[in-house]
Amino acid sequence: MAAQQEPTGPSPTRLALGACLLIGAAGLLVLGVQPLLYGSYVHEGRIGEASLGLLAAIEIAAIALGSAGGIALLSRVPARLVAFVGIAVTIAANLFPAAVPLLLARAVSGAGGGLLVGVAAGAIARSKGLNAAAAAFLFLQAASQYAILQWFASAAAPGAAADVQHALAVVAALTALTLPLVPKSLASGAHPEDPASKGTIPLSGWTGLAASALLVGAIVGIWAYMGLWLEARGIAPERVAPMLTASMVGQMAGALVAISIGERGNAGLRAIVTGLGLMFIVALLFLRGAEGLVGWGLVVGYGFVWMVVTPALTGFLLEADPTRRSLPYAATAQLLGAAILPTAAGMLIELPKEYGGLDTVLLACAAAGILGLAMIGAALALRPRAYAGT
Repeated sequence: MAAQQEPTGPSPTRLALGACLLIGAAGLLVLGVQPLLYGSYVHEGRIGEASLGLLAAIEIAAIALGSAGGIALLSRVPARLVAFVGIAVTIAANLFPAAVPLLLARAVSGAGGGLLVGVAAGAIARSKGLNAAAAAFLFLQAASQYAILQWFASAAAPGAAADVQHALAVVAALTALTLPLVPKSLASGAHPEDPASKGTIPLSGWTGLAASALLVGAIVGIWAYMGLWLEARGIAPERVAPMLTASMVGQMAGALVAISIGERGNAGLRAIVTGLGLMFIVALLFLRGAEGLVGWGLVVGYGFVWMVVTPALTGFLLEADPTRRSLPYAATAQLLGAAILPTAAGMLIELPKEYGGLDTVLLACAAAGILGLAMIGAALALRPRAYAGT
């Protein structure tokens, strides 16, 4: 009975890993300012409200595909070059003139950000402390997105779309300072000598990636419509923003807890238990609403548990696919889920009133999350026989 594979070659040092995670967080920084950026596009007449879902889906899908491309490049070219190209593309795309079609500009920006995410994913896949590294990446994402959102919120006047884009370009440029710390190579951590690691990703790995996509897509989908749903349930608009901000603080706290948990215990079991806890919070919000202190606690708790369950998916993927071949694509799968599922669920709003509405969107996302949790169990059951029971 074989043990789980360790990555070939040296794991990145803490300093190198931190540099890669900072670079990856810069690639995802746009997700924190999407409401502000997209709102500015609408106010400036560059896009209609009805097309915002398509714009978000295109940009996030571009990040996902860019990260997959970045991971593929890591096995052929130095990691620093991949990061440099990602930084350059991100800067250029956010400095495009308004004459460039918006969907094209955001897709190019997303592809550049995806390359940066690929560098972070490669570093995480080669890290010995997978769960802690993934949790640290989530913390950096949450903290940086919260910081830039609060910076714009504190401005005397709302920023124009160009101001937001320039800020994204500046942050990307600043990450270039960390390039000397990026390891020369971040190729896949799979063992080329092991017959089990040759060829394609095993079925258990594909099932694990699908489970991650469904679960993260469901979580992001619920979060994307949380503000509108709270208002529809009678929460005053001026109270919704503070509640969501508090939930972001909960996200940072959850990521810190996930870092402290590290590699302890069974990651697959932890993902299932915390995922069920997240669905329980959604059920309570649906049944009792978000009024009072209990409502605040549920909304904050949603952000907290979200950041505990997501890094566990990385460790779960190693348990499902001990060859590590699917590990670098964990971020890609999660981003694709975050792009596709919320967009598909949003179409339910357009259904007739007796079938559609925000309640239906929440229920559909929760159902997808439960399916993702079931697929976690299926992925673990499908793991290669040589590794069963390890």
